Amino acid sequence: MAQPIGHKLNGSNQELVKQRSFVQTVRTGGITSAARQLGLTPSAVSKNIARLEAELGVQLLARDNRHLAPTERGLQAYEAYSELIDRLDGLQQRLAAPDEVAGQLALAIPSGTLSWLVPLLARYRAAYPKVQVRLNVSDQHSDLVRDRNDVALRFGRLKDSSVRALALGATPLVVCAAPAYLARAGTPLVPEDLAAHEGILFRLPESGRPRPVELVPDAFTWQAHMVVDEGQALVQAALAGFGLIQAPLLLVQAELDAGRLVEVLAAHRPAPLEVNLLYSAGRWLAPQVRAFLDTARETAGA
Repeated sequence: MAQPIGHKLNGSNQELVKQRSFVQTVRTGGITSAARQLGLTPSAVSKNIARLEAELGVQLLARDNRHLAPTERGLQAYEAYSELIDRLDGLQQRLAAPDEVAGQLALAIPSGTLSWLVPLLARYRAAYPKVQVRLNVSDQHSDLVRDRNDVALRFGRLKDSSVRALALGATPLVVCAAPAYLARAGTPLVPEDLAAHEGILFRLPESGRPRPVELVPDAFTWQAHMVVDEGQALVQAALAGFGLIQAPLLLVQAELDAGRLVEVLAAHRPAPLEVNLLYSAGRWLAPQVRAFLDTARETAGA
């Protein structure tokens, strides 16, 4: 079966090796990372790009001691070569595709989101019973290549341009607490009341800093006596009566419905968090990955 760009080159995908080296360098942001994914040495990748520049008679990459970026002509070449290589890999994949979808799908999800994903996973399982789903549950952001994940569920605005995203919608951010805490400390009626309350904050995996409390029209916060880096722990701390939390609704919906948590300041909800599935930037996708994305698109109505 043909291999997608970003996988090691072998006899079946040596076509356009100079162009592949250039495209992968732009996608990953560096020659060393491109070489690692292509199964080449950094020297070979660098020479491939130099040969391509010599053939075209233009500079494709601007380089200094610390940075590497495509030139204006390099961006034009990247778009053209990327489309060409993706089409070639896609054609080879379709010609070599098995009659049935099988294999393994590696899916990275934040903690606490499994119950929300059940309808999608059940639909996928029913349609493709020969695929084994490997769930990697962590609130740390997954690097698809490094962590060998095919797809990753991600909250919030996307910053990584080296991957593609399928939008699944958005989830509100809600402030809530256990009834026992509210009975003891009182219910905040306006954002300014939060100064007299205690609570827990979530530590963002990308920065290591606590996520600020977001409210409309103004941001206020509580006395944070605990910071956690895992979504389920955040919810459990609130259930135990340790104070207020702000969390995506999909993480706490069952607790709110059961009355184990109570939302406060509902009129001051901020803009909802985007929910996306991230996947490889290349158009070539393994059949089980493409089938999962198609199922997610159908389930979400995207």
